[in-house]
Amino acid sequence: MPVFQKEIVQKIVKSKTFIWTVSLPFVAAIFVLSYFLSIRDLIIFPNANAFNYNFYTDNATGGNSEITQQVVNDSLIRLDFKLKKGIASPYIGLTISPKTGSVIQLKNYNELKIKIKGTNFDNLNVSFFARNPYPEKIKKSSEISFYTILKISSTARTYTLGFDSFNVPDWWYELNSINQTVIRKPTYSTITNMNIANAYSSMAGENQSLQIRSLVFSRNNGPLALLLLWCELGVFFAAFMIWYFIEKSRLGKKSITITYQPVGHDSVRTSRSDFIDFMSRNFQNSQLTLEFVSGETGVSQRKITGEIQNRFGCNFKSYLNRLRINESKRLLLESDLNIGEIAFKVGFNNQSHFNRVFKSELQISPTEYREQHRDR
Repeated sequence: MPVFQKEIVQKIVKSKTFIWTVSLPFVAAIFVLSYFLSIRDLIIFPNANAFNYNFYTDNATGGNSEITQQVVNDSLIRLDFKLKKGIASPYIGLTISPKTGSVIQLKNYNELKIKIKGTNFDNLNVSFFARNPYPEKIKKSSEISFYTILKISSTARTYTLGFDSFNVPDWWYELNSINQTVIRKPTYSTITNMNIANAYSSMAGENQSLQIRSLVFSRNNGPLALLLLWCELGVFFAAFMIWYFIEKSRLGKKSITITYQPVGHDSVRTSRSDFIDFMSRNFQNSQLTLEFVSGETGVSQRKITGEIQNRFGCNFKSYLNRLRINESKRLLLESDLNIGEIAFKVGFNNQSHFNRVFKSELQISPTEYREQHRDR
């Protein structure tokens, strides 16, 4: 037994309302994705017009490490150095800061691509420094640091560092005497500078070298595209299921078996007490009302409405409309009458009212019904 009824599925996917419901989120997703795809990479190096490149050593903290050579040109940053004993973890590195403006704005990016090589060391510390986002709570530090450790090769290679790999160091929490839950994620909207330095190097006294060929912030839109795709599938599935159960519940209503005299046949007078048959033979009369049926058949209005409700699960007006719609369906398929002519022949005073009732019953217009069923 199929999970879904084919007729209902076909009706849903052809529904303009359903198509608009699933199309609008899709169009919105395309606009969102297009916006983020339009974001250009932020080139940090080579870009000497916008950024300063300054080298530093551990001398300021009691170390003895020294820089033996430094080169900055349009294609290379090179730092030759010797780490010397003096502090527990000797270091030498590079600071990059903006020339104009006070911060590097990274909120539209989510990864750093760096082409680099190292000689006689393989651990690289990449750090960002941002303005303290909680100055009222954290008063010891004006900046917050977050970092990641990158394993590099002795040959030039491009590495991609996702922002989710950066973390606030333990020493920063200890310095400010705060719990690590206070800052769950680093902020990338107020970066004041970034540092690149050796990390965990034990080769003190050796000639070491760091070479940077490029530094670029970019945006990986793959996760966003996947998220938007899942959202669109979710909207489609949810909308489809809602429409499906609505349509199924409509079909599940107590069906009305109607025997009626088609338009164009001679009316035959029947027993005055058989109001159901009377309505079936006179539904095309636009003046047919509950009072009229009661008067013609001798059945009380209360009994008429009660019996229609018990037998067909609807009120007098709905039952009469269904008689008229049933005949209009036949005329739509078997005649060349236009919609207005059919509306008047089955008992409606105007075409617009007929269209509303028809669509309420069948969820498609008379014209659509004729187009979909006439050639079958």
